[in-house]
This record gives sequence, structure tokens and C-alpha cells, in this order.
Amino acid sequence: MPPDAASREARLRLGGATQLTETNRHLEGLPMFDTLVQDLRYAVRMLRKRPGFTATAVLTLALGIGANTAMFSVINAIFLRPLPFSEADRIYVVHRIGNRFGGTSLSMPIFLAWQKPGTEFFDHLALIGWKNASTLTGHGEPERIPSAGATSELFSVLDVHPALGRNFRPEETRPDGADVVIVSDRLWRRRFQADPGVLGTSIQIDGRPHGIVGVLPKDFEVPLTGASDADLWLPIRVPFTSTNPSNGGLLCVGRLRPGMTTASAEDALTRPLADLRQQFPNMFMPEERATLEPLHAFITKGAGTVPLLMFGAVALVLLIACLNVANLTLAASTTRVREIAVRAALGAGRPRLTRQLLTESVVLAVIGGAAGVAVCYAFFDAIVALVPAGTPHIGSFQIDRRVLLFALVLSVLTGLLFGLAPALGASGLDSNAVLKSANPKGGSGRQGRLRQALAANEIAISLVLLIGAALALQSFDRLTRIQPGFDSSSVLTFRVEIPAQRYATPAARQSFFDEAVAGLSTLPGVERAAVVNVLPFQGGTDTLFSMEGRTGSNQSDRGAANVRRISPDYFSTLSVPVQSGRTFSDRDRAGTLPVVVINRAMARAYWADRDPIGQAIWIGKPMGPASTEPAPREIVGIVGDIRESSLARLPEPTLYIPYPQSPATAGGAFVVRTTGRPLNLVPDVRALVHRIDDQLPITSIRQMPDVVASSAVDWRFRAVLLGAFGVLALFIAAIGVYGVISYSVAQRTHEIGVRVALGALRRDVLGLVVWHGMRTALIGIAVGLAGAYGLTRLMANLLFDVSATDPLTFFGIALLLALVAVAACVVPARRAMSIDPMVALKYE
Repeated sequence: MPPDAASREARLRLGGATQLTETNRHLEGLPMFDTLVQDLRYAVRMLRKRPGFTATAVLTLALGIGANTAMFSVINAIFLRPLPFSEADRIYVVHRIGNRFGGTSLSMPIFLAWQKPGTEFFDHLALIGWKNASTLTGHGEPERIPSAGATSELFSVLDVHPALGRNFRPEETRPDGADVVIVSDRLWRRRFQADPGVLGTSIQIDGRPHGIVGVLPKDFEVPLTGASDADLWLPIRVPFTSTNPSNGGLLCVGRLRPGMTTASAEDALTRPLADLRQQFPNMFMPEERATLEPLHAFITKGAGTVPLLMFGAVALVLLIACLNVANLTLAASTTRVREIAVRAALGAGRPRLTRQLLTESVVLAVIGGAAGVAVCYAFFDAIVALVPAGTPHIGSFQIDRRVLLFALVLSVLTGLLFGLAPALGASGLDSNAVLKSANPKGGSGRQGRLRQALAANEIAISLVLLIGAALALQSFDRLTRIQPGFDSSSVLTFRVEIPAQRYATPAARQSFFDEAVAGLSTLPGVERAAVVNVLPFQGGTDTLFSMEGRTGSNQSDRGAANVRRISPDYFSTLSVPVQSGRTFSDRDRAGTLPVVVINRAMARAYWADRDPIGQAIWIGKPMGPASTEPAPREIVGIVGDIRESSLARLPEPTLYIPYPQSPATAGGAFVVRTTGRPLNLVPDVRALVHRIDDQLPITSIRQMPDVVASSAVDWRFRAVLLGAFGVLALFIAAIGVYGVISYSVAQRTHEIGVRVALGALRRDVLGLVVWHGMRTALIGIAVGLAGAYGLTRLMANLLFDVSATDPLTFFGIALLLALVAVAACVVPARRAMSIDPMVALKYE
């Protein structure tokens, strides 16, 4: 047939599109899709018809979903993102448990003992070692570059191959191996302008020439603290034998062979520890054994529970937002009862009506989710900046496809959550009763009670969040009031690392520090200057020491303390008080009587029954010739306590050694007390150091108050985020209370008009409306107090100097929430007071 005739005949036989749709309603797929499209179009029209309701709901959901999306991006980077290595489930961290000192770092003898049995169970076994930074000179200005060490097997364990060049060779990790380096992609692009010809060129690292043998792939990162930002990878020298079990700081990783079990590998690696225990009985405990831990688990456990706590708090904010929007939706649905009744009378069943109302809720939630993602994008950098720098994470914090998918799924689930109750309530109306009613917009008593219950729950959850936030803020405030034990005001700090290759002798190193400190002291605006190997709050580990004359007593003759190597003016520069004896002077130099100054905490811990002045100690393991230092040191003074590790921790035993008597140190942090603004002195400091040696970079330039504040960065993270979530929850709950009372006033306009017409005073109307709202608020406060009493105990270990059930905090937050509820009731109450009885009586 001709095309036109065939088309006409087909339409005659098959019927029109509407007829086909109705005839084939029993079929699945297309009719349902057609209905869904109709529901979506209708939902969009209804949201456009109510701009006030839509804007309020979208804003509320955007705050809740946006905050959850931002926190999920943090959780994703820390806990969920897979390692960027092939077959990462076969990569394990190998360490020991039950050892004397704890931790996961190893010494070289342990690694050497594990190498032979390790070849049976591992494809590759390697070491990672890290340092703060290395000094890079040549190809530009001198600078400190983050660096890490690795044996030749590390990149095989991770199954990573350089983008340019090669990996380390085994002979390069031997004591006499060549000095080579592998650089990161970002350093290659920044420092060497992405020059492919960089391979084979020589650069100066810590004063020694190193040949560049490789450039790592662009996205390569080892997500371990100390190695994640490394731009220089240097070979770890593995000796043929080693007899120094205390030389730790190494992490062992291995790729387990297919078919091998972790239990069998652990048993095989535990046996060498028993042999080492016989060699070094003081360094190994009888119960020590080897253990294998998946690399992903090892990385994520370092984050602790704080990110999960934050995610739980922000989830409560979203729950409050859902309750609030559910309340708004319930109120809005009562204005549509006639529409719903007419639809039901025309044949729409309850499932059909429920689906339509849920579609509207989901569309609203998706719009709110999109706005939330936009909010997340806008404030993402500020949120990530609050994450403590030491928090381990896999890859960068970013809003990737997984985070966007989370936002979409969360939006849909949120729409179903807050829309289900209003949809079921509205679709279950008696259409006959509604169509006969004189007030078809009136809400049922059941719906009113449901709205009050939702508002009460909002207040209860808000109270829990606010109490948690108040406790965290109190902890942070009290922590920042703790005195560190020294005067940090007007003090400038910076660090200089001196390469051992260029300052090979103790005299050369001492000469540099003496000249630098003397030069700093003569600068205009400088009162005093000193140098220390490690600043307070910047790390350090316990060092063993032995005490003279304790053998045979009821106390141990050994102890452990932090060690600080300082110049004579260190205590006066930081205004640390001298409690007893003396401090160091220029006479305490190499070749003179070895001396040491201790803090009060050390004196109380080890010499509570005697005066420690004049006592002798050995720095190292056992006393005598086998100690680190051949001669004992005499205690010549006691100084006040400095909180060396954290403001939240009590001062720990610390001993101070004069710099000239500890020549091993190759770097130091300078402290300079100034008469003006410390940072104004930076140009003069740079000029002075470069005048002494223009190849030495100056790093970590900060004011001492900033160094002290860095100790509380984790506490600030918790306090700021919990505080923000608490304020957000309070804001949303206030909107919820306002919405309930405002709607109640609108529904009771006729009743209020009758009361006023019968003689009710304005203050009576005010009291009626406010009490109606406060009754809901007080119920929520009571429930919230009970919930907070149980839940805040979970964060007891995250608090400082404040009880998890502090009564003043509970009472104060409850009072604050009550006042906010009163304020939320006042506006609709004033509107109720202004109702004209004549207008109200004619209302219907």
C-alpha cells in the first residue's frame, strides 16, 4: 500500500494513543513510565504553585544534605576509598605485638631476621622509613622537601612502576650503594619543569650529590603518615648484619603470596623474634609475636572514631531537617484535602494518591539535594581545612562520583522518609466527609498531634547535639587556657637543618649554631635567642636512661624521659623558671663534665625521696660502658614543667642536654624573643642565616602561640564542627516550632475570634498560643535531656576537664532551647493577638 494509505489503515486498526494506553493498562513498563512522567510534571507544578513552602523546605534540606555530603567526602577518603594499588587486599603491614615500647615501627635486625622466612610467604617484603624533610639544593633556591626512604622492593610490593626511569636496584640499598633518588611527579613538574631529560642528572640532597633514576606516576601516593606527601624517595641502606635493635622508625610491608594464610606467615615470622630475644633480652618481651595487618585497615585505624562521631552528628542534623520538612508537608497537605478528596472520588486509589504525594516529596528532596551539593561545593575547602593535618586518608578530599551518588541516594531516601507519613495520612482521608465539610482545609486532630510530635522530636535531637557541642566547646576553651609552662608571647620560631656531609664534625655543627645564636641576639628588636632540637608540641620520643645508686632498692634503676638538646639561653628565652640548682652556661661544652637539667615531673617521678641535684644518670640502655654515652651525666638543675607533647597531657619527665655536649644533632629549631611583632623579624633572620650559609633553607617559620595552638587542632576540629552542627540544628528546630505554632494559629482563627468576642484579653490569647508551643518544646526538652544523658557518655574520652554529664551544661542548653522556643512562638502569638473578632467570625 502507499505510505499514506498504510498509515491511515494502521491507525484505524490499532486505535489512537490514548485508546492504546487505556487498553493495555495491564501491561508493565510503558504505562507505569507514562504515569511517572505525569506525576513528575504535576509535582513540579505544585512546587511552583507554593513558592514559600518550596523555598523553606529546599533551604532546610540543602543545609542537612549539604552537611552530610561534605562529611561523607571526608569519611570516603578516610575509610571507604580503596587503595590505589592492584590486588591491594594482598598488601599487609608486618609488625610485632606485645613488645615493650608499643607501636608498629621495626629495627633493622628484625627486618633482616624476617627476610629469609619472608621469601616463602611473600612475593616481596620491603621497608618504609620517613623523615621530616631533606634539603634540596641545585636547580633553584635551596628548600626543604618532604622525603621518605624505601628499600628496593617497596614499589614491587605496591606494584607501582615509575612513569620515567626505573625503581631502586637491590645493590643501591646496600651500605656502599650509589646515592640515587626517585622524585614525585609534582616535584618533577614544579622544580624541573617536567623535563624528560632530568634522568641521570645530579642534585644535592642534604649536601650530597644524588642521581635521579626515576619519576613516579602522577597520582602515586603512599597513604601513610610521614610518607603521603613525600617528593623525594631515597634508598634505605640495609646492612648485611645489624646489632642495633633500638634503631627503629621503620615500617615493614609485604605482598602475601596467593594461597598463603596470614596465620602461617605470622607463625613463621614469630620464630626469629625468639632468637633475637636471646641476643637482646632487654629489648624483647617473652610474649612478643609477629602479626599481619591489612594495609587498608592499618591506615584507617589511625583516624580513630572522631570522623565517625562527626558523621553521626551531621546525620542527626539531617534527621531534624527531615522532621521539619515532614511537618511542613503535613501542614501543606491539609490545604489540599479537597483536591485529594476530589481525586479519590473520581477513582484514584490510595496507592495512586500515595505515589503522587511521595513523588512530590522526592522531587522536593532532590532539588534540596542539588542545592545541598552546591552548598557543599561552596564551603568544601573551609570544611576540609578543619580536618587535622595528621588524619590519614586515601587520596585527596574531593567531591567525586561516589560522593555525588551518595548525595543522590540520600536525597531520594530523605524524600521518602519525610514524605511517607504525610502521604499516607492525606491519602487515607474520607472523601465524602471532606467534600461535605464546611471547612475542607482544616486538619484533623490526629494530624495536629503528629505535627506536635515531630516538632518535639526535632527539639529533642537538637538538644542532644547542642549539649554535645557545648561540651566540646568547653573542652576546647579550657584546653586553650592551659598554661604550657613557658611564655609564648613575642617569640618567633624557625628551623634550620644542616647537612652532615657539609658539617661533618661536631665542632663544625657547633660552630654554626653558636654563630647563628650570637647573630640573632644582636639583631635589632631581639631580646634573647636560643636553639633546641625539637620544639614543644612538635614530637619526640622517650629515651631510656639509667640511674646511679638505685640497684637493690625498691625502685627500678631505669627510666624513660623526653630528651631536649638546648643552648644555654633556652630557658631564659622562653621564661621557664629554674626551681633548683642552675641551668647551662658557656662553660658546659664538649670535653667538660657532662651535665643535664631535669624538669619537676622527672624529679617527682624518679627522685621523690631524695634531692636529684648531684645524682648521675646514663643516657641510653644499661648503665656503664654499654650505654649510648660512655660517661654518666650529673644533674645540675631542676626547671619548671613544660607540656612537651600536648596541652591535654600532664607534663612528662624531660631531661635537657647542652647542645655542645650532644654533637649528633644535625638540625635545630631556633626560638627568638622579640620586642615587637615577631614576623617583622623574618627578613633579617633570613639574611643572617644566608650570610652564614646561603645553601641552608629556613623552614617552619611561625610565632610560638601558633605552635602552642597546633597542639589543640584535633580539639578545635571537634568543637567547631559540633558547634556548627548544633547551631544548624537549633535553627532548623526553631523553624519547626514556628511552623507548628503558626499553622495552629491559622487553623484556630475562628476559635480565637470567638474567645476575643466573649471577652478574652490579648494577654490571654498570648498565653494560650505560647503555652501551646511551649508544651511541645518542654516535652522535646525532657526527651532530649534523657537522650543526652546516655549519648554524651560515648564522647567522654573526647572531653577535657569537663564531665560528660555536666549539670550546668545540661541546664544551660535546656534553658537556651526553651528561650529559642519562646521566641519562635512570639511571632505567631502576636499575630493571634491582632485577630479582629468580626473578621474571624465571618472566616468560614
